[in-house]
Amino acid sequence: MKAKSRVRRVAGVPPKAIVESASLDPAKLRMLADPVRSFVLYSLVPRAKTVKELAAELGCPPTRLYYHLQQLEKHGLVFVASTRLVSGIVEKHYRAAARDWVLDRSGLDARGRGGPGRLEALLAFVFDQSRQEIRRQVDQGAIDLARRAPQRGALLAVRNVLKLSDAQAERLYRRLYDFWQEYEAIAKEPADVGQFYAFAVALYPNAGAGFAAAGTARNRPKRSAR
Repeated sequence: MKAKSRVRRVAGVPPKAIVESASLDPAKLRMLADPVRSFVLYSLVPRAKTVKELAAELGCPPTRLYYHLQQLEKHGLVFVASTRLVSGIVEKHYRAAARDWVLDRSGLDARGRGGPGRLEALLAFVFDQSRQEIRRQVDQGAIDLARRAPQRGALLAVRNVLKLSDAQAERLYRRLYDFWQEYEAIAKEPADVGQFYAFAVALYPNAGAGFAAAGTARNRPKRSAR
């Protein structure tokens, strides 16, 4: 006989709806530095899911996710949208608190100063976490350093310093932003099968690069004519 189940609202908690946009402060950024929490948050944007559903997407035991969800809920990143009584056990349905998350820039001035640790939290979230994850994936054999992009499974890590016109800079910003938006949408609708990937994008003015290059050129010894 199939067990009866019914969806009900959490007792004593008023209905809560997902908002369109919310800010990420340093504490929330530190929460999302963990790749499991980051995946869970984005996966809960389209609809509410149970721990079992999230565990199936991640390919891990449900027990591994309880602490992560507790921390995400504690910091206001997810909430319990509803509960369902299944065979006498209350099953929670979690939902992301917002559809989009943006960096909280309050307290930051033009030089990146202001709220304690805000800029450092952002840099650690993007760069330090990426470095740690890449090293861990290399050690575990998930990244094959013998492969070269665009081969799947390769490490694509590049850096360059460019001198661009205003039009070229605007075009590069737009292309990278569109690329990020495309895969941001995919992150919210994870594939049923596949492997996990991560990427970090950074584009920024580098005003000192030209002076450094000019100084290097000036200090070079001149070649004698032959």
